[in-house]
Amino acid sequence: MYRFCQIFIGPWLFLLYHFHPKPCKVKAKTFLVVCNHTLNLDPALMVLGLNRHMRFVANSTLGKGFGGRLFVFFFGLILREKGASGDAVIRQIEDNLRAGASVGLFPEGNRSWDGVSEFISPRTARMVKESGAALVTYRITGGYLLKPRWAATKRKGPVRGELVHEFSAAQLASMTEEEVYKAMCDDLYVDAYKEQELHGDVYRGERLAEGMQYAAYLCPGCHRFGTIETAGDEISCSCGLKATYNQYGRIVGPKLPFDTMRDWNRFQKEWLTANADSLRTMTDKPIVSDSHFSVTRIADGVSSDLSHDATLSMFGDRLEISFPDGSNDKIVYNLSEVTGVGNFLARSVYFNCGSSLRYQMVASNAISVLKYYALWRVLTGREYL
Repeated sequence: MYRFCQIFIGPWLFLLYHFHPKPCKVKAKTFLVVCNHTLNLDPALMVLGLNRHMRFVANSTLGKGFGGRLFVFFFGLILREKGASGDAVIRQIEDNLRAGASVGLFPEGNRSWDGVSEFISPRTARMVKESGAALVTYRITGGYLLKPRWAATKRKGPVRGELVHEFSAAQLASMTEEEVYKAMCDDLYVDAYKEQELHGDVYRGERLAEGMQYAAYLCPGCHRFGTIETAGDEISCSCGLKATYNQYGRIVGPKLPFDTMRDWNRFQKEWLTANADSLRTMTDKPIVSDSHFSVTRIADGVSSDLSHDATLSMFGDRLEISFPDGSNDKIVYNLSEVTGVGNFLARSVYFNCGSSLRYQMVASNAISVLKYYALWRVLTGREYL
C-alpha cells in the first residue's frame, strides 16, 4: 500500500506541497523516527523524504467509522486518544519495533498555532532509550507558512524536509535520557519566521488572514477576548485595530507592536500570566463564553451526544457547560477538577475531568477555542510561556 501511494500519489503531493526533501538514506533496518508537526500530511511527506516504510502514531479520530477502519487496516496506524494516557500506545510502539516494524512519531502531539515548535514530553526520550531501536530525527520546514493551523486557505510556497541525525542503538545506549531529550528538541525545533527570513520564501495565496481569529484570541489594542475578525487579507477589531497579513507571513499594521503570529501569541501568553491573579477573581461573570457547541461525553470509553447547541463558559474558578434548550442540566467543574484540556481541529476543544471522563466540544461558529486551553493553564498555575 505504501509503495502504491509513493508511485501514484507521491508525485502529486510533491507538486501540491512544493516539497523539496534533502536526499538521505537511513542505515538502520528498524528505527523510530521523530518529526516536528506542521501539516496534516506530514506523515506522507516524511515517507517521501525517507523512502522507507513505517507505521505512524495518529489521533484516534482517523480510525472512526468504516472508512477509518479501512485506513487503519491499510496503513497500520497506531491510534491514540487525545488527552488519554500514553501507556498503551508506548507498548504498541515498542512491540512494533521489536517485531521489526519502524514507527513514525510526532512527539509535539499538535500542530503549532504560531509557527514555533511545541513542547515535547521528556517521557519520549525514555521510550527511545527503552525501545532498543535506532532513532532518526527528521525536520520539516515551511509547512506552517504554507498552511497555518488556523488558516482557511493553503498558500503556494516551498516545504523542505531533512534527515537531521540518525542515532544507532549503540549510540543511544551510551547516552543519558537527558542527552537524548536535548538532541530531539534541538533537532526538531523550528521557528517558521526565521526559516522564511533565511531562505527569502514567498507564500502567495488568497484570503491569507482568514481564520487567524482561531489563534489570535486576545486583541493587543483593547485586551478583550474574541474580538478579532478577519476577511480576505485583513485583520480588525472593533477597538479600531486594523492590519494586513502578507505573502511573507507578516502582519502589517500601524497599531501593532509586532508583525508575526509568533509574537502575537507570545503577547497573549505574557498578558495572561501577568493578569492571572485578577482573572482568578472573576467568579461572578465568565472571563470568556461562547455558544453553539456540539457536546459529546465520553465516560469509560462510551460516547454519548449531549447537545448540538450548548454554551461553554470559563470563570476564574470553574468551567460551565449549559444547555439553553433545557435538554440537560448544567455541567459545572472546578478548574482543579479539570485534569487536561486540549485542541484537535481549529474549532474543537476537549476537557478531561478525571481519568475516565471527557467532554469533547466542537463550535459551529468561527471562534477561538485555544483561549480555553490558555486560560486553564494560567488559572491553574501551570506554566504557559
